[in-house]
Amino acid sequence: MQQTTVELLLGRLESSHRTENSLGVLLTEELARCKQRLPDLRTICVSTADGRPLAELESGQADARRIAAMANSFLTLGETLAKEVKLSGADYATVCTSRGNIVLFRIDAPKPLTLLAMAGSDTNLALLLVATRDCATRIGALLARR
Repeated sequence: MQQTTVELLLGRLESSHRTENSLGVLLTEELARCKQRLPDLRTICVSTADGRPLAELESGQADARRIAAMANSFLTLGETLAKEVKLSGADYATVCTSRGNIVLFRIDAPKPLTLLAMAGSDTNLALLLVATRDCATRIGALLARR
């Protein structure tokens, strides 16, 4: 029996949903690996360029969707500023406060993604940068193989 158009579309949607779910699992595993390496991480999140969170490990302090949207906008602004003043593309962006630090990395993937990591002020900024950069690199490599 031939499938109807609706059945075909539903099958594609289900397949897309399964693919997205499996991607979410893989991303969450990488985020957990980063958290294992740097246990003081409070939040770590991968989001799309339009600010949709794909995977996150967080302490429940804020709305992940809002944070993801702001993180991508902040990183994009940093990248644009670096180009405007004739520097090379921005590698990452940081926000440092007396209560903690946030680092943002662009993940090299077919569709741009943003990786945000946040830790308290007791966490060494260099350790946060290195752990987050390595996580972004691993996620980029993972996505390149898919």
